[in-house]
Amino acid sequence: MEGHSLSFTERRSAGVPSELRERNLKTIIDVVFRYQPVSRTSIAKLTGISKPTVSKLVGLLMSENYIVKTGKTSSGLGKRQELLSFNPEKAFVISVDVGLATTIVAKVDLSMKMTDKCEITTSESPERFASELVDCLSDFCGAGKESPVSVVISVPGLVRSDLRTAINVPLLHWTDLPLAELVEERLRLNGIVCGVSINNDAKLGVLAEVALNQEIPDSFSNIVYVLVKEGVGVGLYINGSLYVGSNHIAGEFGHMSIDPNGPECSCGRKGCWLTMVGSRELDGFVRENRLEDYIELFSVGLMNIVNGLDPNLVVISGALEEYWDRVLPSLRAKLKSIALFDQSSMEIMKSALDDREGPIFGGALMALRKYLDIETGVL
Repeated sequence: MEGHSLSFTERRSAGVPSELRERNLKTIIDVVFRYQPVSRTSIAKLTGISKPTVSKLVGLLMSENYIVKTGKTSSGLGKRQELLSFNPEKAFVISVDVGLATTIVAKVDLSMKMTDKCEITTSESPERFASELVDCLSDFCGAGKESPVSVVISVPGLVRSDLRTAINVPLLHWTDLPLAELVEERLRLNGIVCGVSINNDAKLGVLAEVALNQEIPDSFSNIVYVLVKEGVGVGLYINGSLYVGSNHIAGEFGHMSIDPNGPECSCGRKGCWLTMVGSRELDGFVRENRLEDYIELFSVGLMNIVNGLDPNLVVISGALEEYWDRVLPSLRAKLKSIALFDQSSMEIMKSALDDREGPIFGGALMALRKYLDIETGVL
């Protein structure tokens, strides 16, 4: 397994860097991530890139052992075609999802397969958390084993734009915590040298959804992702890119007040959406046979987002999925009754990944894209 990214000099055409070549390469890489195993012909159809160009750039990736053959298309009319995937032996990352009660530590290879994982109790003590996290992680890449390309940690809270510091994780009482540095120090003590970054769970969730969910049409360029766990997080995909805002805190719609007389929030205000529609609140409404009342509160907050952003699609992940058959028709009806505009073109779907897998695979994508030297400008 090699720890360097695809050589930029290998991407040059006649010694001159080509923006079109780079853009085509990035597009092909994204398609392979989403559809692997996939044939060259399918890549050309999905991307609109000519077959000769696809063959040339795929050949580049194969020559560096990033992409490998994984079989052929099933027999049928015409010649069977080679299927291609990213090489699972080439690189792996450690992707971590921090929850209120437990933290999942996962090993994800370049083919986007989760090959191992462990679970630890989430400690509010940053030092203890970092120590226990590294102990768990060391089982995957300790002494005598290969090191990960990177470690990415998903947290349910605000993250500074340098992706190193947790500004505020209220459920764990973490404030201005240099979490990446803390974990890197513990890794070095265990003989593991690799970079660590952190990101918000909903931002990573929407990244995974857009990149991996084949049910989402490629034409959908405006997507709202709502993650319902202990609180509510929102990830935004706007005009074809992950939207993070000027300070990397865009999407904090959980702190919009929908009831001035509601429960007090950790932010100091009352009636914040996240305090009224989190997983614990949902459980309470269900026990009292008041799911419709919960959906009413949920739809008020969601409609504010929809009215403001006009998305093609709303993806909902987390606790609501358990009641999806009851939630979806009721949610659609309530949104229709209070919408400012005709929403017939807007779709609502549940996530293709559960509330822990989304941030985990999003974190893996974030690290592996960087490893492959894709400059997205949004991560």
